[in-house]
Amino acid sequence: MADEAKDIVLRGNQFSFKYRTTGIFINAKGNIAINVDPVTQQAGLPGGKVKYGETSREAIEREFIEEMGIHVRAIRLIAVIENLFNIDDQQYNEIMFTWLIERVDQEQVFAKDSWEQCVTWRKISELPDIKPKILQTVLCDLPTIPVHLINRD
Repeated sequence: MADEAKDIVLRGNQFSFKYRTTGIFINAKGNIAINVDPVTQQAGLPGGKVKYGETSREAIEREFIEEMGIHVRAIRLIAVIENLFNIDDQQYNEIMFTWLIERVDQEQVFAKDSWEQCVTWRKISELPDIKPKILQTVLCDLPTIPVHLINRD
């Protein structure tokens, strides 16, 4: 996704930093919402960049409106992830706050970013391709207190 004016990002010729938030949304069947990038086919949790003046909790609630058109509430923080990876000689560092969320009502609203997102539902045990990979360590058994994880891809 393209950066927006208030997104907390730093970009250089060979580096990129992003402050992100993601949400673990499990439906009544026990499946988890997953975003699949239409270009790279990489799977990840729904979410996005935190904006200046916004908390990660506020950001994930906004992101679910923008991506899925639903109202959610962040129940509890699951993990803080330092995600370090390289793509095409570009080094990326992300700080990512991952929240357990729940839907608060059945209202469906306009999802302004739905055109660039492909949300699917998968069994939690069937996520070998999820990024960052370190998420696999917490998704099958959600911790009761937040954990700090470091992912290097």
